[in-house]
Amino acid sequence: MTHKRHLMQPLAAVTPPRHMAHLVASRSYLSYRKDELLDKLKHNPYSYIQVINPDASGEVEAPRGTIPFFREVRKGYDAFKDRGWLQDAPGEEWIVYRQSKEEHSWTGVVCNLDLNLCAAGGLKTHEQTLAHREVLFASFLDEVGFHAEPILCARPDGHSDARKAQTMLDEITARTPHTDFMTADGLRHEIWRTSTHSETGREFAVAWQGFDTLYLADGHHRLASSQRLAEAHPDLTGAQHILAFVVPESQLTILGFHKEVSGIDMSPETWQSALENLPHGEVKRLEDPNDTPSRPGEIVIHHNRQVWRISRQPSCPLPTDADWVQQHLLSGTLGIQDPRDDKRLRHLPEPMRPEGGWASRAHAHPNRVLILTHPVPFGHIRAVADQNDTLPPKSTWVEPKIRSALFIHQFRP
Repeated sequence: MTHKRHLMQPLAAVTPPRHMAHLVASRSYLSYRKDELLDKLKHNPYSYIQVINPDASGEVEAPRGTIPFFREVRKGYDAFKDRGWLQDAPGEEWIVYRQSKEEHSWTGVVCNLDLNLCAAGGLKTHEQTLAHREVLFASFLDEVGFHAEPILCARPDGHSDARKAQTMLDEITARTPHTDFMTADGLRHEIWRTSTHSETGREFAVAWQGFDTLYLADGHHRLASSQRLAEAHPDLTGAQHILAFVVPESQLTILGFHKEVSGIDMSPETWQSALENLPHGEVKRLEDPNDTPSRPGEIVIHHNRQVWRISRQPSCPLPTDADWVQQHLLSGTLGIQDPRDDKRLRHLPEPMRPEGGWASRAHAHPNRVLILTHPVPFGHIRAVADQNDTLPPKSTWVEPKIRSALFIHQFRP
């Protein structure tokens, strides 16, 4: 009898012991300022940051991004396990994780996804990736042999099993969590672990393994590089899976991803004319510099201490504001043909909002163009993914962001 393969799989995760989880798990390496990173390296020997910075002591001379450097990362990982700072699970589990702050919480399932089923359409994507980044990270994964940060996926709310899956989450989270801690950024982290051999574990599988289609919210390069690795090592069982955090789509928080362009060489008259001739857009000059887009279809633009609002016309054929900004404003007006590799362009996620608001940044840099967009609704993202299409790079900032090394899928001994 042939058993049906499921997209969502339980896993035997490597995790920090519960009394050390707040010390070991770290934010994404790229999110730390240089002074914050140095402070972590100096004062917290338990942080996963130590593992991925083996050159911090000055004893490792291998250049970053090379095979010898990646091997040093694996040595650091093994040392953490030898010291008991990271521990193997006794067996496969279903893991429920909740991250919460004062105004919002996200509750979902940490699991493995079958990469072959992902590639066959089980995981729908909406962003293009860069081949050189895929190759680099695939090389990293091949050497270290583990995933330390789950990709973020959305479970469709309209699925027939959605209510049953939510009831299962509610039942589990009504219990005392296995791990419960706060981090300095004001986030609370709660973890519930259920063995697949328990009655609850079997019920959980029935409730959650009915989802055969998910949507990737964050982690496109991690997915693409993991798929490269899986193709290169078809006989390495663990490499055929990727670590994921799956939440109901309605729980995702999607924030704006704004644009700032420098090196503008246009007179005020030329700039005004360019705005007035943008296709499928109605231009209005604004008096309040603190105005921001209030709904999808509105774009607010700052330049030379002046502010405009562009309202996209209903007849506009482009699916999202991000597409309109890329095609007509960045490319057509400002000459930004490759938004992933043009040094004049900066991508500014909403969490980078200055203390004085975006108007304060525009006032401080009047010679730049600041483009503010409303968050892309998830329904638009889902529609793009269903059509096997893509959004422009850095179109969405999606939360939650999961800490590295809180859950690890190790696929090489």
